[in-house]
Amino acid sequence: MAGLLLAFGLLYSPAAAQTSASPRPTVDALRIDTPIRVDGVLDEAVWDQAPVATGFTAREPEDNRPAAQQTEFSVLYTETTLYFGIRAHDPEPEAIVARELQRDSDHGGNDDSLAIVLDTFHDQRNSVTFEVNPLGARTDSLVTDEGKDQNIEWNGVWTASARVTAEGWQAEVAIPFTTLRFEPAQSVWGLNVRRVVRRTNEESYWAPIGREIGMSAVTRMYAAHRVSLAGDLAGISNVKPGRRLDVKPFLLASAAEEPRDPASDTTTDIDGGIDVKWGLTRSLTLDLTYNTDFAQVEVDQQQVNLTRFSLFFPEKREFFLENAGIFEFGPPAPPGMQPPLMKAFFSRRIGLAGGEAVPIDVGARLTGRAGAWNLGLLTVGTEAVAAGDRPATAATQHSVFRLKRDLGERSSVGMIYTELDPRGGEGNRLYGVDVDYKPNRQSQFYLFGAASEDQGPSDDTGALGAGWAYTTRTLRANVDLMEAQSGFDPGSGFLLRRDFRRYNPRVRWEPRINRGVVRSVTLEAELDYFERESLGRVESRKLLLAPVGMRTTGDDRFRLAFVNDVEQLFEPFEISPGIAIPAGLYEFDSIFLRGFSNQGRRLAWRGNINVGEFFGGDRRSYVLSSYVRLSRHLLTEFQWNYNDVMLPQGDFTATIYTVRLDAAFSPDLRLNTLAQYNDAAQLAGVNVRFNWIYKPGANLFVVYNHNWDAPIFTARETARRELIVKFNYLWQP
Repeated sequence: MAGLLLAFGLLYSPAAAQTSASPRPTVDALRIDTPIRVDGVLDEAVWDQAPVATGFTAREPEDNRPAAQQTEFSVLYTETTLYFGIRAHDPEPEAIVARELQRDSDHGGNDDSLAIVLDTFHDQRNSVTFEVNPLGARTDSLVTDEGKDQNIEWNGVWTASARVTAEGWQAEVAIPFTTLRFEPAQSVWGLNVRRVVRRTNEESYWAPIGREIGMSAVTRMYAAHRVSLAGDLAGISNVKPGRRLDVKPFLLASAAEEPRDPASDTTTDIDGGIDVKWGLTRSLTLDLTYNTDFAQVEVDQQQVNLTRFSLFFPEKREFFLENAGIFEFGPPAPPGMQPPLMKAFFSRRIGLAGGEAVPIDVGARLTGRAGAWNLGLLTVGTEAVAAGDRPATAATQHSVFRLKRDLGERSSVGMIYTELDPRGGEGNRLYGVDVDYKPNRQSQFYLFGAASEDQGPSDDTGALGAGWAYTTRTLRANVDLMEAQSGFDPGSGFLLRRDFRRYNPRVRWEPRINRGVVRSVTLEAELDYFERESLGRVESRKLLLAPVGMRTTGDDRFRLAFVNDVEQLFEPFEISPGIAIPAGLYEFDSIFLRGFSNQGRRLAWRGNINVGEFFGGDRRSYVLSSYVRLSRHLLTEFQWNYNDVMLPQGDFTATIYTVRLDAAFSPDLRLNTLAQYNDAAQLAGVNVRFNWIYKPGANLFVVYNHNWDAPIFTARETARRELIVKFNYLWQP
């Protein structure tokens, strides 16, 4: 650790500052007096008068060459609105892939698409993205630190329309200035435009981004978010950002019953609340909430847990998601769906206890920036929940303060403070500092330290972490180190393990070969080593070697890995009801095969197979997901998660069946159904959500939930059913 600190001190010097190797492309916005009709038809005369930006450069399947399908765009603006008119040329318009109508769909990136990335403060770090497909389906997101955090749950107020033409397809996008945070005196913004041609998997950019800029496995638009490589949008002046006040009251009506309880009658309720968003300055936003309700949020997807550690479920509630990246602190998020090792602040701790909702009384968030400073302040109070005549959950106040200071072009230093204050109980505090240093576009170093404090003993309550990442066109290498002492407890956060010391080096080599159907091959190696910090003894060790990996020209991917695990159980571990694995040292080998097809096809799939030894016995695990796009209006998904475990102490199986049906009647009208059956937990459930966005920012939700106790699926018994209607309205004075 000391060596890493010394290296950081030597590297952080003016000589290490980054410079741009090539000039940034520039386009001027044309001021107009009359608003544009956003219908996807670029027939207004002002489009022919505006400067045209073109010359897109491919990144995939080959980079640093002119795009095979060229794109051009122009930018207009009035006093209140920013407009983009984009022409995506294509000699085969009948082959354009456009199957998704639903807003913010998980599968929206599998169509042809155009994405506008705006760096409104021109800080070359943070951005907002607006994406549209040929059917006019929209996706938007807020991005922190060039893709470190991507918040796709953010829903800005903007409109778009698109249509296929004889020359390809074209789109019109209108973004009110009230939707954006910017400094009016800043006349130059960062801008990039990305286009994807799905049938050829071509990805091209107006401001070139080569493959030496790595793609994250977590965010599908990571390259587009590298706004330090974006072009310039010039000429915007004398515009009205608006009063920046959004008032969103809601009304909720619900009815619920539990048929198994003869003493329980059908309960009905009518309630309401309000959310207020106030732009205190051009870049600081205050969010207030009263009597908050999240009934419209989709239920969590069931998971099988064969470890002795907690499951991790992502945050889905809108109030906590906007600008959530400001509050990130700790080790970087792992790729894919793996749980994080630590989060100093995790908003799912608020308003949920034991899987049940806890009423949120009042909350406030202040987020944004002031010059080179990034600020996040949050405080939320929850009500007490009674069980019989005793309070099962005390009323609690969660508070977080996060401050970061930009250094140089892409580096930063920051601190965090969290406080958990249960009224009448023992509280918890956490203090932390962190440094993120990027000497160039290929290298990144991070360092953080934190300590917790509560009413218990104050010894051994620290945590420390450091890491390094290096990326080239074909190589990615990472090393992460972390230690959490036995008493460290982030009361308002998440900690996967306690009392550990971790070493995690990883390397991935992916050369392009472009032979036959093979675009690239992949070789990977990883060591994930944990020891019990207080004892200095190994607790877990995973050695993964993946010598066989491939990506095809059709964008199908496969990986075969060999895994050696060592697990030291310091106490018995109940892996399934009635089946406990004794304490001891275990070593076992397994084979892991993963693959997925091009998700843009009408029929797509993804799956994992894990077969091998397991705690002195054997395990077979299979996960298979298939997607069928029946039409642009209808998408179905079926997932089968099967685990067969054979141990000396006993055998068991755990299976989860998931069926999803998404119906989109237009980009603003959709019906989503999620049905799940978990035979190990003996639970079944259906969540049906109807959502009508009757105007930008305002929604009608109708939600039906039905849960069963199901020892076997054919003998299920209703445990609870409820119907919820929620209506909110957006008022912008």
